[in-house]
Amino acid sequence: MTSRQRNILFLCLILAVIPAVPVLSSGNGPGADNGQAVSQTQNQPAPEESAPSDLRPLLARPQSEMRLVIQRYQADRATLNGNYDGGAFGRGGSRGAGASPGSGTGAGVSLSTGRIARLKRFDLSWQTALNQVNANKLSPSAQSDLENLKAAVQANLKQLDADAEALARLMPLVPFAPAIIQLNEARIRMEDVPSQKAAAVMTEVAKHIKKIRTQLEAGLGPDPSASAALCVDKDSAVRGAEAVDRLRNSARSWFNFYNGYDPIFTWWMEMPYKQVDTALQEYSVFLRDKAAAAAPAQPLTIPVAPEPALSEVPDLGEIIALPQDEMRDIVRKFSGAGGAGRGERGAGVAGGRDVRFYKGWLTALKTLAFDALNRNAQVDYLYIKKMSELGIAQAAVKPQTEIPRKTDASGIPGAARGRVGLMNDLEKELIPYTPEELIAIADMEFAWCDEEMKKAAREMRCGDDWKNALERVKEMHVPPGGQPAVIRDLLFEAIDFLRANDLISIPQIAAESLHMGMMSPQQQLINPFFTGGAQITVSYPTNTMEHGAKLQSMRGNSTPLSHATAFHEMIPGHNFVGFMGSRFSGYRANLGGTSFYGEGWPLSWEMLMYQLGFHDTPEKRVGALFWRMHRCARIIFSLKFHMGEWSPQECVDFLVDRVGFERDNAAGEVRRSFQGGYGPLYQASYLLGGLQLRALRREVVDTGRMTNKAFHDEILRQGSMPIALLRLALNQQKLSRNMSLDWKFYGDNPGRRGRKAP
Repeated sequence: MTSRQRNILFLCLILAVIPAVPVLSSGNGPGADNGQAVSQTQNQPAPEESAPSDLRPLLARPQSEMRLVIQRYQADRATLNGNYDGGAFGRGGSRGAGASPGSGTGAGVSLSTGRIARLKRFDLSWQTALNQVNANKLSPSAQSDLENLKAAVQANLKQLDADAEALARLMPLVPFAPAIIQLNEARIRMEDVPSQKAAAVMTEVAKHIKKIRTQLEAGLGPDPSASAALCVDKDSAVRGAEAVDRLRNSARSWFNFYNGYDPIFTWWMEMPYKQVDTALQEYSVFLRDKAAAAAPAQPLTIPVAPEPALSEVPDLGEIIALPQDEMRDIVRKFSGAGGAGRGERGAGVAGGRDVRFYKGWLTALKTLAFDALNRNAQVDYLYIKKMSELGIAQAAVKPQTEIPRKTDASGIPGAARGRVGLMNDLEKELIPYTPEELIAIADMEFAWCDEEMKKAAREMRCGDDWKNALERVKEMHVPPGGQPAVIRDLLFEAIDFLRANDLISIPQIAAESLHMGMMSPQQQLINPFFTGGAQITVSYPTNTMEHGAKLQSMRGNSTPLSHATAFHEMIPGHNFVGFMGSRFSGYRANLGGTSFYGEGWPLSWEMLMYQLGFHDTPEKRVGALFWRMHRCARIIFSLKFHMGEWSPQECVDFLVDRVGFERDNAAGEVRRSFQGGYGPLYQASYLLGGLQLRALRREVVDTGRMTNKAFHDEILRQGSMPIALLRLALNQQKLSRNMSLDWKFYGDNPGRRGRKAP
């Protein structure tokens, strides 16, 4: 790292405006990706057209051992900042609306005293931890980084004091701000909203705005020294107007979260909110256009937040000691800086390269001493070798020129991939099975689900009629307005379960920083269930939806069905993958994002949570099994569509008849699967990736080589890659340069008649 680069890095630290490290998010569990469909090769540079003759000079030199510590501090502080009104909403940077904090006043400073208190506690905790690091054991560059980080933490503490002073100067103009901020921060924390009480608060805010404006108008009159008068200079008035605009945005965000979804809230709040919104708008105009004199700032004392129950600073010694990947620059050169090009939405390794490119890389690899590389670098080596061999082999495969696409009158668009294309995609994902064998695997998993469904149905006194049991489960939904509280409670129930069973390390800040949004009726046409990632976005009826659509939305998102997958979206699922990914980006070379990891990881947790008894009633088990059957169905209908065997309408009918979907929800599911933005293997990758991780857990955890916690923690450090490569990184087998990467994770001949699910 050059001196200039280090200065830029620590300037970012001081300002605490740290952009998130890009992490391709699968977006999503039972739903999809928050509706954001992107190209798999978007923003990827052209690949290198020739291989280096000798890779030894390209082996990366050691970096500062403090690099991931710095990264962790940045990401954790930015995430905490997003937990408060006006903070940048993000896992490691921005993940939604809201201005970033910084110096200055008005639009540049959050009006939240809670933010200042919490960040001060965080910085003090890090200050203590950094003072305990033994600098004598660090390299010179790491020693310098340690001192710079200490200085940045101290600078951030001073900035928080400056923010408090700026806030004190603003408060005479916006004394009603705490009321609005407290309501909005309660929403950010996913707390229940007492609608009647909130209406009273907003009514008082409107009165308070009128009162303070009257005082300012008196300050502009002939006797500004009158006891009721308040004077303000022009600069402060402008900054006050900016603060009022932010408060108006906060009030709007708070109101829109509940309005339409919660009929009781709308009944109580519609008029008080309109009054406050109008009053804030008019007050902002008044401050800009008319106010001008001087008002003294009052001191503002903000106590430091209490220490959290769990330490918010990770084990810095463990992070410092992590091995470094000598092959990271070589992998980047091979892949092009954008990675291998598979993308989180399905298979599709970057194409268009000449066979000579791959042959050159196979020759170049021989210049490296394989046994001298550390384990992560050896996996990188095998990755380049395998992708080069595939590039050569697939160049000789004749493309499928006529790809069948069975049509119907459903109006659902999307092109079929064809069997040859599917085989190519499976090879690039290191899946050693044919589409027909994968369908057979899905059938076996379906059969297991059928038997489990019957067991649960009997406990519900429905005999073997699991569809009747599912109908009863669908009716177990809360009334309009109640779903946010249900989802919030499910998220924290899962975290408690994970910690109680010591399954994975969950940092304090990750658990403290869960957020929620509500899905619009338009989005629900494509995403009929909640989605996840940066936040969980909840599907539930609004007052503008037709009666039938309301009922299907409520039935499709009943409490037992949500119990099975809320954690899929957040912790330990998509949200947590993004959280940890932004903190360990750069730990090892990027071997390309894959949906078999992105969707397989949360799906594997669904299987493990079911196995460990997280679903402690038959109704909850029916909900979990519904989604497991859904993932089986995804393999079958997506592969049959892409091979031209099924039409989109047949896929919809299959979800309704075989899984028990509501018809509108089934149509939305199929529409999202084929209309664009997803690779042809994306829908199949949920269960198949989960089965791969389950097989890997059996190899590594069930044999006693690793604990569940160590296993899951290391997977998140490694990040997204074909799971056959992840297996090499985690297990203890000796690696060799010419070893086979074939891994029959579901055993041999899965299509053999009479075979049962393992």
